[in-house]
Amino acid sequence: MEISRHQFAQKLSSVEKAIKECDVIAIDTELSGLHRPYTPVRLYSMKDRYVEYKEATERFLIIQFGMCTFKWDEPSGRYIAKPFNFYIFPTSITGQVQTNRVFMTQAQAFDFLVKQSFDFNKWVYQGIPYMTREEEKIYVAQAQKRLNDDMPDIPIDDKEIEFMKNARAKIDEWVATENPEDPEGVNINAKNAYQRRLIYQEIRKYKGLTAIGMQGFIRAQKFTQKQEEERAKEKLEKFEKDLTTAIGFRKVIDMISDSGKTVVGHNMLLDVCHMIGQFVEPLPDTLTDFKSLAHGLFPSMIDTKNMCISEPELQTIFGTSTALEQLRFETNKDTFSNPRIDMHPEFPRYITDMAHEAGYDAYMTGAAFLKLTSFLDKSRNPEKYPDVKEEEKMEEEPKPKKTDADGWDISDQEEDNEWNMEEEEEVYNYGSTRVDLINANGSMDNVLKNINNKVAIVRTAYDYFDFVNPEVITPQSNVIRVSYPSGTEFTKETASRLFSKYGKHIVEPNDDISSYVVFENLKETVQDVENFIIEPVSKHLE
Repeated sequence: MEISRHQFAQKLSSVEKAIKECDVIAIDTELSGLHRPYTPVRLYSMKDRYVEYKEATERFLIIQFGMCTFKWDEPSGRYIAKPFNFYIFPTSITGQVQTNRVFMTQAQAFDFLVKQSFDFNKWVYQGIPYMTREEEKIYVAQAQKRLNDDMPDIPIDDKEIEFMKNARAKIDEWVATENPEDPEGVNINAKNAYQRRLIYQEIRKYKGLTAIGMQGFIRAQKFTQKQEEERAKEKLEKFEKDLTTAIGFRKVIDMISDSGKTVVGHNMLLDVCHMIGQFVEPLPDTLTDFKSLAHGLFPSMIDTKNMCISEPELQTIFGTSTALEQLRFETNKDTFSNPRIDMHPEFPRYITDMAHEAGYDAYMTGAAFLKLTSFLDKSRNPEKYPDVKEEEKMEEEPKPKKTDADGWDISDQEEDNEWNMEEEEEVYNYGSTRVDLINANGSMDNVLKNINNKVAIVRTAYDYFDFVNPEVITPQSNVIRVSYPSGTEFTKETASRLFSKYGKHIVEPNDDISSYVVFENLKETVQDVENFIIEPVSKHLE
């Protein structure tokens, strides 16, 4: 289901229903760009890599967001998918919201999207706007002032002095005479927004008068107490409607976060960074704070790319080919036949493939996740999946024909009558098995325990990025562990003096008494380097 700007408010309840009822939520994004300009650096420390991701969220935007929910349907023995596709554009929907964002585009990213038939006109004209939480606070504070007529006066330009003089005279005359030809009020014509603002602030000075904006003019009018109450109610309702409109797409992100459901993505770290930085709040400066913020918003995240890289059974199948299209291809084979996944009948958009549209990629990601999880569970817990032996079929004896008094065969007639009887339509059961995402006690200590809240990350010394715990470096042929006394510091400068002759490297702290030195391409064996520098280390420590 594709939801445009003008449909968003109307369709929001459908999005909320899908999120609340589902078992798992898959997401995907299309971006206006991916990375900073090319650099020859092949290996980053985790902190430097985070800085690169943070800078990407400040430069580029999510321009299309895909979400697909999956709900288990017991009667039919299958998962029902509801994919949503949203174009996102930082425009102003109401006159009171002027975010006027500045963002960058990357030619290579746009060239790729053009080849995938991305509709840039739809993005600009139908893209859904949004506000961060801080922008919402500012908007609410300003709106409350308007509701309470607590707006500061603006100065009157010399060019408008005569205009305001005539306006005051007209209002004073009406107040004094309560002109019977205009019992409802007095109308002041205004040519532009500045004149309108001046009239509004002028009418506030008259006790008992209310300003009502009309097409081309403003009406000064006296209200009864009942009319004042109704007017206040109307203004409050308009404020709440405008607020929902102004918050825009962030409503969807808030719904996903509030649900606490498992969020699945493919190579999703950059997606998560953009979701937070664009819709919630700017990413924090430190990696530790980012992890805490992200985990607080999305307490359970699973990356299908990391899943295939880290799980031995899946490594055997996928090797290094972990692109989303490859996962889709492999999981369509008989090996991954469980579970059955069908589109909800009200969501027919992706009955045919539409790869690289965010909504469809979210569907592919979630479907692959369910099949991969089922495969792992069956591999590790075969007792939960007993072999079903086909029972021998007994040949049915032919039924004797029934005849009427004249000897005519009436068997077929009875069958026709039975066929015409109105009965409840049975739901066909596909017989697939529900995936155990969590155990009976609600914890995720099943096949997903080792990959929950871990996502793929490249160009670092780590195999994955962990949102909850410190990452671990697996000893390799290019990794050296350096130990030192507690209270001393092993800096980048120290490492450079000791290890620069062996090649480009980074330093990753391990604990209070050790760090790892990781080389892009170590020119010697680890043992040779360790033997050579074991003594110099203590001399260079600070």
